[in-house]
Amino acid sequence: MTVTLADVAARAGVSPATVSRVLNGNYPVAASTRERVLRAVDELDYVLNGPASSLAAATSDLVGVLVNDIADPFFGIMAGAAQSAIGEGGTGRGGGEKLAVVCNTGGSPERELTYLTLLQRQRAAAVILMGGSLEGPEHLAATTAKLAKLAEAGTRVVLCGRPPVDGDAHTAALVFDNRTG
Repeated sequence: MTVTLADVAARAGVSPATVSRVLNGNYPVAASTRERVLRAVDELDYVLNGPASSLAAATSDLVGVLVNDIADPFFGIMAGAAQSAIGEGGTGRGGGEKLAVVCNTGGSPERELTYLTLLQRQRAAAVILMGGSLEGPEHLAATTAKLAKLAEAGTRVVLCGRPPVDGDAHTAALVFDNRTG
């Protein structure tokens, strides 16, 4: 049988709202209460319902990392660095950790847009697009529109090794100077 938030609350002798506050780390809770809740979580082996939590928060613990070719050592190193940095300094039960999902586009503009749509459906907390893409004017316009929709929904967007999107204040861009470097 699946353990629910209500089960944890009953075990800890608190309200479900208090359990939620402790697990999300978004509201001050007395240290003794926090310890009781975390002890109940451990005793019952409670696992947060990710889809339900994502629905309530309008975001998830998912970060999409789009790369051209996962077999290229550069992208593997960059994806590893991104995974290490994701969630650093966070609070809450998971310490702010996120689940990074690497999407291998194979350099296909269509696959890139498909992955961006899938990440939008999953309410991804962030999307990191690494490396260049075969960007004709139509693909660039479609990507720009998709990234704007993601950003409007609260998804953080980082372009890594790609030029900034014209007129877009919603994305951060890390641009490499391969010629000078």
